[in-house]
Amino acid sequence: MNQKGNIIFLIIGALLILAIIPVLITTFFWPAKLLMQIILIFVIYTTVRGFMGSGSLVLIISAILIYFMVFKWFELFLSLYILQTLLGLQFLSVVIWGVGTKLRG
Repeated sequence: MNQKGNIIFLIIGALLILAIIPVLITTFFWPAKLLMQIILIFVIYTTVRGFMGSGSLVLIISAILIYFMVFKWFELFLSLYILQTLLGLQFLSVVIWGVGTKLRG
């Protein structure tokens, strides 16, 4: 079997584990869920305000996005937000490098 193709499966597995850990933390610890909801509310509002400026339309769009992203589908968007934050900090390249060096050795 081709050993070089296994690195893709290990990288995808590492990304899935990094996406599941915040969901597990917020499931078992209610204060962590409340804190992440507050952080996501501020992130959504500042992002919409940065794109559209100030006005009443910003509040309406932010309220709709906050309802769906924070209260309705919280676990999905929390995982995506954590992965996006790690990608912005270039932490995922360290994970991919670490998995790749384990297969070489």
